[in-house]
Amino acid sequence: MGQRFAKDHRSIPDAILIVDDAASNLVAYRALLEPLGHEIVTARSGDEALRLSDHRQFAVLLIDVRMQDIDGFRTVEMLRGQLRRVTPVIFVTGERDDEAMRRAYEFGAVDFLVKPVDPKILRGKVHNLLALYEQGVELDSRAARLVEQDHKLGDADALLKKQDTSIGILAHDLRNPLNAIVTSANWLATMPDLPEPAKRAAARINRSAERMTTMIRDILDFARGRLVGGILLKRQPTDLAVLSNAVVEEILAGHPTARIEVETVGKLTGQWDPARIEQALSNLVANAIQHGKGDVRLTASAEHDHVVVTVRNEGNPIPADQLATVFEPFTKRPENPGGLGLGLFIVREIAEAHEGTVTVTSGADCTSFSLRLPRRPPARASRTNSGQRRSRSTTRASD
Repeated sequence: MGQRFAKDHRSIPDAILIVDDAASNLVAYRALLEPLGHEIVTARSGDEALRLSDHRQFAVLLIDVRMQDIDGFRTVEMLRGQLRRVTPVIFVTGERDDEAMRRAYEFGAVDFLVKPVDPKILRGKVHNLLALYEQGVELDSRAARLVEQDHKLGDADALLKKQDTSIGILAHDLRNPLNAIVTSANWLATMPDLPEPAKRAAARINRSAERMTTMIRDILDFARGRLVGGILLKRQPTDLAVLSNAVVEEILAGHPTARIEVETVGKLTGQWDPARIEQALSNLVANAIQHGKGDVRLTASAEHDHVVVTVRNEGNPIPADQLATVFEPFTKRPENPGGLGLGLFIVREIAEAHEGTVTVTSGADCTSFSLRLPRRPPARASRTNSGQRRSRSTTRASD
């Protein structure tokens, strides 16, 4: 595998560009999106947006369709030569207009929103697009560096890496049409007087798109690890108790009949990449639901300089001959032939990126995965003792 995922991402994230000729809208958007942690840059016209884009790149473009001088479509057309190909565009308009929506998607927009826009929905969409943008920029950068290094590699090694690059680029390029599918399904579901069969069809499309999104993310992570040795971490103060409950709440939304118990013990804070830790926990809990029987139990407990998260499920044990390879890529259990077999591999890579470990034990009546994480990178390990507190919560889906 080469070098593990052990680098911190220290570059300043690209800003969000908001273009709207109404000052009050710019103020509202700024207040709504500032909690996402990216710089907010605003422009009152298409010309101003062009001037701003001369000097920097943007992670997301949120732009009003109808503006006095240059409308949103013309502005995006002029910006195309200045923005990265991975920069997602969201058009916003004051009234529903099917022709404008058609034009927006022809322009390659990932979304078309009609005012008034639900604040939580907008912030959630921008949050997800920021993550996709950063993954795209990172993959493009790594692919470019690979091309520069190809002449130094042996023929066989160069060929393998090119294949991994192609896999990664293919997965990356699949995301824009997938976003269009999700957006169209969401729009279809909001249509008035929609027949019940059509609503069920839209819901099936969304569920399938969510599975595709997870597969694409896992393929990108696998290709990234093979190309340059791992995912870049973005460490920040993180509370594992908060993340654990958030992950369980999200998974229960997709598995309403599941029962998952969460227990947190002690102070569960540290310097981690919250998005990656959330991904690891989500993979472990989803794995427990998929392969186990009965209840799932997630326990997060504090030690002096580590935090340990254990996910336990009842059910048939993992055969002894499979335990040694359970974390290897493309390892699939017989009861899950449709998966990619990358979920537990990604968990291991995230653990090792944080200088931690993940282990598995499996007996006659239960299987447990334990994720052990140092609170800080070893070079900056803290000697302070964590105070202990104990909380317990049981989460059950509504009947």
